[in-house]
Amino acid sequence: MTPTTSGDVLTTSGGTRWTMRGEIDAAVQARREDELLRIAQSANERIHVDLGEVTFMDSGGLRLLYHAATAGSGAPVLERVPRRVRDLLELSGVVDLFELADDPTDEDSA
Repeated sequence: MTPTTSGDVLTTSGGTRWTMRGEIDAAVQARREDELLRIAQSANERIHVDLGEVTFMDSGGLRLLYHAATAGSGAPVLERVPRRVRDLLELSGVVDLFELADDPTDEDSA
C-alpha cells in the first residue's frame, strides 16, 4: 500500500505489526477502519504498533488504536510513541489499554 499525504497504516507479519506514519486522522480512519478492525479481530498474537513516524493524531487515529486494544489478542504494544501521541492517550483516558514499549520519541519534556 502506498502512503498518502495525510498518513497511512501499513500492516505486516500477518497483521500483528502495524506501522502508522504521517497524519493519522479521520481520513485515514475512513479508509482503513474496516480492514484494520477485521485484522485485529483475527489476530492470534498481540498487535505491535510502531508510532515513530506519526506527525499528528486525532480522534480518528485514537479509534484505530482502540480497535487494536479491544478487538485484538491482548493489550497492544505501542512502540516509539511520540510525546504528543502519548499525551493524547493520557488525556483521552485510554493509555491503560496499551503497553508502552519505550520512552517517548519527542524528548521535549526533559
